[in-house]
This record gives sequence, structure tokens and C-alpha cells, in this order.
Amino acid sequence: MRYSRQIIYEKIGKEKQKLLESSKVVVVGCGALGSIASELLVRAGVGHIIIIDRDILEEHNLQRQTLFTEGDIGHAKAYAAAQHLKKINSHVIIDYHIDDLSHKNTDLLKSNLVLDCTDNMHTRFLINEYCRKNKIPWIYTAVIESRGMMMSITPKRKHCFRCVFDEPSHVETCETAGILNTTPHALVAMQVTEAFKILTKQLSEKDLVNFDLWNLKLSKVKVKSNPQCPVCNGVYEYLDGKKESLVRLCGSGNYQFKGKVAYYSLKNNLSKIGKVKDLGYCFHFKELTVFKDRVLIKSDSEAKARSLYSKYIGN
Repeated sequence: MRYSRQIIYEKIGKEKQKLLESSKVVVVGCGALGSIASELLVRAGVGHIIIIDRDILEEHNLQRQTLFTEGDIGHAKAYAAAQHLKKINSHVIIDYHIDDLSHKNTDLLKSNLVLDCTDNMHTRFLINEYCRKNKIPWIYTAVIESRGMMMSITPKRKHCFRCVFDEPSHVETCETAGILNTTPHALVAMQVTEAFKILTKQLSEKDLVNFDLWNLKLSKVKVKSNPQCPVCNGVYEYLDGKKESLVRLCGSGNYQFKGKVAYYSLKNNLSKIGKVKDLGYCFHFKELTVFKDRVLIKSDSEAKARSLYSKYIGN
């Protein structure tokens, strides 16, 4: 029997395996976290997996995105992942969307559970608002270098993601800070185990979990609801499109992302991986022109501009 080894584990059993097989899970992001999570879910027999990702596979992704092969380079990650996953388990329904999740297509998140495997805070705030409003559990994950963090957000808990995290001006990315290929595997092992708990109606972890794999340290942070949280008070700024920061500048081929930028730390991080031309009031890095309150990206499409912004700035 295909799932016999997890069925004999006391926390699963035959009845809870049936719950997994009848579940639908949306995986947002199909990089290191999302590709690994999707594979584990499919191998465990979760009945329906939906993958949302906008990016194309590049050679450097193969260092940590173990679902893919050299033959996938140049293909959309969501498409390539779906082809591999169907070969792993033909009994699981695999759907994919080569798209950017925005306030215009959040209905793609309708499911029993959403896994955040993204690399940017804007999408996480959007997921949080949709799931909070529609009473869908979701699991936040973030990974960089040898460090990772995870938090389960469920409808019955008083806190949401926005209670815990403020809107950042800049977060580190794998492109600027680096990452071990072992770190996402360790984090996803926790995330998917939490997914099993939620899908089989068992108690999931209530704290924010942090770990540093290099130093073998793990800690938990107790989280509390925030009375001033706009989401918990029914205000959905991201879901309503009020937090859309991207503007195309007519005739210039530039896309402008509005919002405060951690200017000096970003300039320092980018200088480690390429040439930065500092003009004092702004700096240039490849396709990016960075000001303290906005970023211009030279691109021939909105999707590529978003991808570059996420790659180098991360929110």
C-alpha cells in the first residue's frame, strides 16, 4: 500500500489519511520552499495541489530547488514542477498558474490550506488578508542563509500575520545574502508537518518558530493579537488593492515601485554581488535605480519588473 508507512504512524492512521486525500492545498511560490513542499505533499497523498508562481527556472536555482533538473532551465517553475509531480503520484490532482498573485486573482487561494513559500512581504500580507477574511488557515515561512522561521495562522487564533509583522522597507534575499541548500529542506519539513496537523484537524504549533541550522539553534516566540491590527479590525488594504505599489512610467520602459527603502543597507548588500554606481541621491545596480522612497526598474514587462524587485529587494 502506497501510504502504509505513514498510516501506521499513530498520528495519521487510516481515517486521517483519508482527510489528506480529500484536501486541497495551495502552494504560493515554487522556488526552494514551494517545490520541496509540493513534492512532500504529493508523496503524502494530499489529494489536490495548486501551485502559483511567476518565475522562470535559472541555473543557480538548481543548488537548492531539488525537484528540478537541468532540462527545466528556461521553463516556468510552476509548469516544470507540475510535470515532475504528476510522475511522482498520478493519483493527485496537480493544477498550476504561471502568474503573479495580486488582489485581482486571490480567488486562486480557495482551499483547505495555503502554504506561503514566497520571497516577499507584499504577497504575505495579501495572503493573510484573504485567508483571514475567508477563514482559511495558512502557514508562513521565510528562509535566508542558514536561518528560517515559520508560523501557522488559523481562523480560531486571535492573532494574524499583521499582528506580528510590520510592513518592512527592505528584507534580505537569497540573491543578496545567500542560502545553504539544507536550510529550506529543514524549514519545509516543519511547514509540511504543520500542514498535516491542520489538514487532519489536529492542534498545530501556536508560536513563531525560529531556527539557525548552522548553529543548530531553535527557539519559539509567543505571539499575541494586536488590538490596533487593521486586518483583525476588518480593514483589508492589500485585498482591496490600496497597497498596490507598482506604477508603469509611460514611454520610459521603467516600472516604479513606491515605498520606503533601506537605502544604505541595500546598497551595501548589492555591492557584494555586482557593480553599484552611487550618485549620492540614488544609485544604479543593473536594471535598478534606487532612491530612498522608490525604486525604478527597467523592464519590458510588469511580470519581469516584479520578479527583479523581489529578487534583489525582497518585498
